[in-house]
Amino acid sequence: MGTMIYQYGQLNTAGAMAPGAYVQIVKPPPVVAGVATNGYGLVGVASWGAVNSPVVTGSPQANQANWGPVTNRLRDLATAIAIAFMLGQYNNVAVRVTDGTDTAATGALKDGSNATGATLTGYYTGSLGNSLVATTSNGTKPSSYKVTLALPGFQPEVFDNLTQGVSNATVTAGTGYTSVPNIAVSAPQGSNGVQATANASLKVISATVTGGGASGGTGYVTGDTVTLANGVVLTVTAASGVITALTVTNAGSLSGGPIPTNPVAPQSTSGAGTGTLINLVWGLGAVTITNPGSGYTSATATLSGGGAGTGGSITLVTSVWLNLVNAINLGQSGVRGPSQLAIATIGTSAAAPALTSVTLSGGTDGAAGVTDATLVGTNSTPPTGMYALQNSGAQTMNLVDHSTSSQWSTMGLFGQQFGVFGAAQGQPGQSVSTVSTNLNTAGADTYGLKCLVGDWVYWQDNVNNVQRLLGPATIWGPMRANLAPNQSTLNKPVQGIIGTQRSVQQVQYSGPETLSAVQARLDFLANPSPGGNYFSFQTDRNTSSDAATNSEAYTTMTNFLALTLAANFGYVVGNPQTDDLRTEVRDAISSFLSGLWLVSKYISDVNNPTKQPFKVTLDASNNPDNNVSLGLMQCLVQVKYQSIVREFLISLQGGSTVSVSVS
Repeated sequence: MGTMIYQYGQLNTAGAMAPGAYVQIVKPPPVVAGVATNGYGLVGVASWGAVNSPVVTGSPQANQANWGPVTNRLRDLATAIAIAFMLGQYNNVAVRVTDGTDTAATGALKDGSNATGATLTGYYTGSLGNSLVATTSNGTKPSSYKVTLALPGFQPEVFDNLTQGVSNATVTAGTGYTSVPNIAVSAPQGSNGVQATANASLKVISATVTGGGASGGTGYVTGDTVTLANGVVLTVTAASGVITALTVTNAGSLSGGPIPTNPVAPQSTSGAGTGTLINLVWGLGAVTITNPGSGYTSATATLSGGGAGTGGSITLVTSVWLNLVNAINLGQSGVRGPSQLAIATIGTSAAAPALTSVTLSGGTDGAAGVTDATLVGTNSTPPTGMYALQNSGAQTMNLVDHSTSSQWSTMGLFGQQFGVFGAAQGQPGQSVSTVSTNLNTAGADTYGLKCLVGDWVYWQDNVNNVQRLLGPATIWGPMRANLAPNQSTLNKPVQGIIGTQRSVQQVQYSGPETLSAVQARLDFLANPSPGGNYFSFQTDRNTSSDAATNSEAYTTMTNFLALTLAANFGYVVGNPQTDDLRTEVRDAISSFLSGLWLVSKYISDVNNPTKQPFKVTLDASNNPDNNVSLGLMQCLVQVKYQSIVREFLISLQGGSTVSVSVS
C-alpha cells in the first residue's frame, strides 16, 4: 500500500493496521488572536434597510446605502453613524427598528393601454424607496427592452436585452385526470432564442361521498370543512350528521405523479364529524413557467400523459414581462446579479411595455411609533432591537437617543452577559441629581453600563442645514469604541460639536457638582477639561459602585479578555484531558498575555514593571480528580490591569529656605 496521511488523532493506532507507512500531521501550537474591540453597535430608526438585523456600515457611502439619508429626528441611525465617522469610528454595526407600520414603496410598469405588466416593490421598507425611479426603454439588441432602476446614493441597476418569452398560461381544467401530464412547449421563432419549459399541475374539480366505497360519515354539520392531502379543502353540506354534498373551497395542487387513490380520508375537520371517505375528481391546475425562454412571438403547449383526463387544454401567453421580472429578482446570468433596490412581481399584461419612467411611492419608515422600549427589543427568535447585537462583534453599544431610566438595568444586564459596554443617558436637561436618583431607582449597579447626565449635545447637521440636539451617548459611543481597551474617554478631546446644553448657556460644572457626578456613578461632557479648553468626558466612571470595577477600562479590558478567551478555546471540548492539552492551553494563554504586556502595553504592574502581570493556573491544583472525572477542566487566568489616572496631585515646596539635594 502507498503512504497514508492522517490528521493527528484520526488514526486508531490501538487497532489492527496493515503494514505500510503512516504519517500523522500534528498541528502547530495554537495562537490566541485577540478579538476586535472597536465594534460599535447602534440601534435606531432609518428610511431604508433591513429590520432587526445587524448590518456593518463602514463608510459614509454605506451609511446612505444601508439606512438612507441623515434625517432630522430622534433615534436616527444615519445621524448617529455620521457622528461616528466624524469622530473616526468606522467599524459600525447598526440595527434598524420600526413600529411595525413601515411599508415598502411600490410602482407599476405598464403597457401602452395602462395595464400592469409588473409591479415593483422596494427591496426594503422606508421612505427612501419613494425616490426610486424605474425607466423602461429600448434595449441594446434589436426587439429587446431595458429597465433601469435609479435611487439617489446608489449605483443605477441596468437590466438590458430583455426579449419576449412565455410569460403566462390560461388553463381549461377538463376532468378525469389520473396523473399530472407533461407539457412540451413549441420552439422559439428567433434564431438565437432559448427554449421555454413549463410544468403542469392538477387541482380538484369536484368531490362526492357516493360510489366506490365513499361514505358521508357521521357527526357532520353544514358549514364544516374537511382538509385533505395536497392542500385540498372542502366545505360540507350535511343532513342528520351525514355529508350529502361537498363544495370545493380550496382546489389544492398536485405537482407530479398519480392522483391519490379514491376514496380519500380527510386529514382533519373543523367540526366533530368522523368516518367520511371522499371521491375526488381532478382537472388541470396552474401552470408553472420554469423557463420563459426568449425569442418568442407566440408559443403553444402540447400535453402528453395524464391518464383518462379529457377536455383540458393550456394556452400559452408570450410577452417580455416574465423575463423582466426574473431579471430583476434573479439577475442575468453572466451579466449582473439580482436587484438590491426592488422586487418585481408579474402582472396581467401581455402587451409591449410603455417606454416611460415610474417613481415608486407609498414607502414609510415606521419610525413615529418607535419608543425606547422598541430600541431595547426582546430576546426572542429572532431577537429584536438591542438583542440583535448579541453576536454582532460590537463591544460598545448606543441605543440612539434612549433615555428611559426604567430600562437601564436591562441594558446593563445585557452588557454583562454579552460583553458589550452600553451607554445610558438622562433626558435632555436632566441634572446630575435627577439622573443620579433615576439610576439608583433603576437598580443599575453594573460595570456593563455607562450613564451620562442629561446634558445633550448640539451638532450642526449640514445635510439638513439645521442645528440638532443629540444624546451624549452618540458622542461617547464612537469615542469609546475607537480607543484601545486599556484606555478611557476621560480627558480625551471631542471635536466637531457646537457644545452642550450647559455650555451654550455658559453654565459650567462646579467642583462640588463634578464630585456629585463621581459619587453618583455618572459622567458628562464638558469644557474646559483637565488638559485644556476642549470638550471631553469628565469622570471615567461606569455604573458600578465597586471601586475595583468602576472604571471604563475595567469594563473594556474585562470584555476584551473574556471574549478573546471564549473565542479561541472552543476546540478543547471533546478532547481527552491530558497533561499535553493542559500545557498547550496554558502556554497559548500565557503567550497571548505576554504580548499584551510586552508588545501592546495593555497590561502591567506599574510599581513592578519587570514583574510578569499575569498568571495562568491549569494543573492539578485547580483540577482535582473528582472534577476531572466529571469532564470538567478549569483554568484560572489572573491579570493585573493598568489604572486610569483620575486625579494628579503635585506637591510643591518652594521658598528661600528650601534645601534641594540632587543626586
